[in-house]
Amino acid sequence: MKDILRYAWYQETFHLSKRINGLLYYLRKIPLLGSSIPETVYHFYKGKKILFCLFAILSIPLRFLTKFIWLTIYVGGASSAINLAVNADPSPLPLHPEAFLLGFAIWLSITGLIYRFSQGFEPFISQANREFMVNVKLSQKLFLQSQLLVEPVIHSLAYIPALFVLSDLAHQWLLFPVGLLTIPTMQLSGYACTFWLFKRHIFIKHWSWQNWALILPGCAFALLAFFKRDALNSYFLVTLLLIQVPLFFRSLHAVLIFDQITEYLNFRMEESLAVDKKIVQLTQGNEYTRQGLKMQEKLKLDNSKDLTHLTGMTYLNALLFQRYRSILIKGLKKRLVFLLLIPALFATVRFFSHQPFKLPEKGLIALLPFTLMAMYAVSLGKQVTQMVFVNCDIAMLHYPFYREPKTILAGFNYRFIQTLKFNSIFALTLFLIIMLAGHFQYSWQLTLLTAYLLFSITFLFSFHALFIYYILQPFTQDMEIVNPFYNILSGALYWLAYLNTQLKIESPLYILGLSIGISLYVGIGYLILLKKAPKTFRLK
Repeated sequence: MKDILRYAWYQETFHLSKRINGLLYYLRKIPLLGSSIPETVYHFYKGKKILFCLFAILSIPLRFLTKFIWLTIYVGGASSAINLAVNADPSPLPLHPEAFLLGFAIWLSITGLIYRFSQGFEPFISQANREFMVNVKLSQKLFLQSQLLVEPVIHSLAYIPALFVLSDLAHQWLLFPVGLLTIPTMQLSGYACTFWLFKRHIFIKHWSWQNWALILPGCAFALLAFFKRDALNSYFLVTLLLIQVPLFFRSLHAVLIFDQITEYLNFRMEESLAVDKKIVQLTQGNEYTRQGLKMQEKLKLDNSKDLTHLTGMTYLNALLFQRYRSILIKGLKKRLVFLLLIPALFATVRFFSHQPFKLPEKGLIALLPFTLMAMYAVSLGKQVTQMVFVNCDIAMLHYPFYREPKTILAGFNYRFIQTLKFNSIFALTLFLIIMLAGHFQYSWQLTLLTAYLLFSITFLFSFHALFIYYILQPFTQDMEIVNPFYNILSGALYWLAYLNTQLKIESPLYILGLSIGISLYVGIGYLILLKKAPKTFRLK
C-alpha cells in the first residue's frame, strides 16, 4: 500500500508540474507581460517549487468547493424538475423538500452508475497518464492499482464536507456513508466486471454499443428516482448501503487477485493508439470534406445488385450509391433511433404518471417550426454531397465528357432523388410520431399543413447542399475551398432553422408561408441550376 501511495504522489506531482509549466508558457504569450518573462524562467527551480507548493495547498480547498458546487447543481436541478412537474414552473426556488434526496439520487446515477462504473470499462488510457507511464517508467501494476484504490478514494474524501451538509439538510444521516462509498464502489465494480470479461477474452472497445449500453442503468435509475421520489427515504438509503458494502469488498477482492495486468494494460495501450488515430482522422481535411473521407475509409464493396442494365451517368452514380449504401443506411438508422427515443420518453412518462399524453393542436402549431432544426440535424444532404465529391467528382471532373451539360444535370437529378429517398424516411417517421402525439385526431387542415411543411423541408435539405455545390463547386484538387460564398450559403440553413426556434410565431399562416417560401426556393433554384450548373461545375 505504501508503494501505491508513493506512486499516486509521483503522478500528482508530475501533473501539477506540467500545469505550472503550462501556466508559465501562457503567461509568456500575453502581450506586454510575456515580453518581461525570460525563457530561462523554466529553469528557475526555486520559483517553480514555490508555485508548486502554492498550487498544492490551493488545490485542497478548491476540491472541496468543487464538490459543493456539483451537489448544489444536482439539488437545484432536482428542485427545478419537481417544481416543473408540480407547478409548471422550472425555477429551482423555492427548494422543494424532496429535492435533497432526489438530487442525491441523480448524483448517484450520473457520478456513480454512469461515470464511475462505466469508467471501469474504458479501454483506453488518457494521454496524460500514458506520458506519465512512459516518462517515469514505474511498475504497470502500481499504476493500475493507484488508479483503482487511490484516485477514487481521494475524490470521495473531497465530498465529505458537501455530503455532511447535504445529509443535515435532508435530515438523513445515512446519506453520508452511502455517498462516501458510491465513487470507490462503482469504480471498483466496473473494473471487476472488466477483469472478469477480459479473462474470458471478451473485450469492450471504445465507441462500441456496449459502451453506450452502460449509460442505460444510470438513466433508468435517475428516471425511477424522479417518478418514485416519494419512496426516497431511510429505507431507500439502508437498501443502498446493504448493497454497497458487500459489493465494495467483493469488487476489491476481484481487483486485487487479477493476475493479467500486463496483458490488460497492453490491450488498453493498443486501444489508446487506435483512439489517437481516430482523432487524427476526425480532424483530417475540413468540415466540408471530412465526412466524405470517413466514408471512404469505411467502404465495403457490395455488388449484390446487378447494374448491367444501366448506362452512362446513371450507371456511374448507381454504382457509387450502391457501394456507399450500407454506410448511408447505417447513418439513417442511427438518426431514426434517436428520433424514436422521443415517443419512448413520452411512453415512460405516461407509464409512471398514469396520465395520458396528448399534444393539442395549439401545441403542435408552436412545435412545427422546430422541425426545421430537427431535419437540419439529421439530413444526409451534406454527407451525400461530400461523398460524391471526394469519391467521384474530384477524379472525374478532369474529363471533358463529365463536364457536358447533359451529364452534369443527369448526375444532379440522380443524386438529388437518392438523397430525397433517405431524408423522406426520417421525415415520414417524424410525421407519424407527431400524429401519434395527437392520437391521430388533428383536423384534416392541420394534418395537411404538417405534411406539406415536412414535405417541403425534406425537399429543401435534400436540394440545398447539392445545389450550392453544383452552382459554386468551390473545391480545388487538394480539397481546399476557394469560394467564400460557399461557406456562407452552406451555413444559411442552420440560421434559418435557428431563427425558427427563436421567433415563436404560433400561427398556421406562418407555417403555410414558410412551406410555400421553401417550395419556391427549391423550384427557382432548380431552374437556376439548369442554366448555370453546366458553366460552373468545374474543378477550381
